[in-house]
Amino acid sequence: MRTRFSAPALVLAGALLGACAGNPAPQSPAPANLPALEADQQQHPRDTGVLTRLGIAYYDAKQYPRARDVLNSALAIDGQNYTANVYLGLTYEKLAKYDSARVSYTAASAQARSARQRSEIEDRLTLLTRLELHQAAQDAIAQEATLSRAPPTPNAIAVFPFRYVGSNSDLQPLSRGLTEVMVTDLGKLPRLTLLERERVQALVDEMALTDSGRVDPGTGARSGRLLRAARVVQGSLQDVPGKTDLKLDATVVDATNASVVASGSGTDQLQQILDVEKQVLFHLLDQMGIAITPAERRALSERPTADLQAFLAYSRGLEDEDRGDYAAAAADYSAAVARDPNFRAAKERQATAQQAAQAQSVSPMVLAGISGGASLGGPAGGPPTTAAGPGRLGVLQSGVLYTVPSFGGTLAASTGGGDGPVSRQPATRPQLPEALGSDNAGQPAGLIGTIIIIITRP
Repeated sequence: MRTRFSAPALVLAGALLGACAGNPAPQSPAPANLPALEADQQQHPRDTGVLTRLGIAYYDAKQYPRARDVLNSALAIDGQNYTANVYLGLTYEKLAKYDSARVSYTAASAQARSARQRSEIEDRLTLLTRLELHQAAQDAIAQEATLSRAPPTPNAIAVFPFRYVGSNSDLQPLSRGLTEVMVTDLGKLPRLTLLERERVQALVDEMALTDSGRVDPGTGARSGRLLRAARVVQGSLQDVPGKTDLKLDATVVDATNASVVASGSGTDQLQQILDVEKQVLFHLLDQMGIAITPAERRALSERPTADLQAFLAYSRGLEDEDRGDYAAAAADYSAAVARDPNFRAAKERQATAQQAAQAQSVSPMVLAGISGGASLGGPAGGPPTTAAGPGRLGVLQSGVLYTVPSFGGTLAASTGGGDGPVSRQPATRPQLPEALGSDNAGQPAGLIGTIIIIITRP
């Protein structure tokens, strides 16, 4: 039987054709559809499917405060809305509310229906940690006047990134690697509280410190107060003129008065750079008056690896992480492990970097579990939860609408029947009936594509 199209349906077809001409299909509710979504939400204020779609549209339109409010409204009606929790976490990230983002992702993780979804959320939480560190650094700088008057945490030590002073750019990453080893070594002494290297690096980045500033006692003292550390270790690594040796100099600064309380220096060939770090470490401990037991001395004398190339690769990985290139970091850590399979620190970093790199590669739609056509309401992969109301589709009072653009990607679908509940959700091409045939995917961008509208009677 031939289906008759009403005038509103033809208007809709024309609008869809204009929207898709020369452009890929949108991956989520397009910001251009906001007025219609807002009107729908006014008519059906308790429909979690509508609220979730509207929240996603606000997110895509970069209207993050509105996205937050709408998604929170959806979750107030149905707290088991996996998609809304994920997009709320993404929205809080954009608003730099990382604690709230963590809460939303944690809730989504508990609602995940598959190991893949849980893994993707865990990866996102790993990536979130670095953002939290930079936010903490920004907050510390903003509260400097207050923090400067507060007493530091007893026995807390921050190790500033050593700066490399030399002409061989291949050795530049060693400054990161040696800083991490110094943090690890001092952390083996239970009477000291060590701040993680990433937290200190985040503060250095936020303060935009130059190399000279990183070895100035006054800067070290200021940074120590911002970090609530009683003492700060800072120093430099440099070439020895006329030799293949490297020299490491370090000082310990009292954060309360900027006085230098200890200093250490070590020089040796590049191959023995980790021996140099041990020389400096024991000098600093002796001058700070920190007695160590024979067992602690043995633990402090351990080298993370005996392979210089493995250590260089590891150091490059740390540098990659600090600039947010987690895929490169994972590759460097993998190279370090390939050189030395017993390099435990590199293995641990490799796993974390791979998680962060994976999180960077997953789109919001995939993370939210709706790239494959899952509903926008209710638990992950489950049926939509809505408050029923009349007239869901407005133009089409019943039936199913599919749009097939001339390019691949996620498709927008709206389903419903009569006056009953409706779920409007993305769908992918494989979910469409095979009888539709080719959708001309792969046509060059800029060509007008074909839109097939099928209305199926309920």
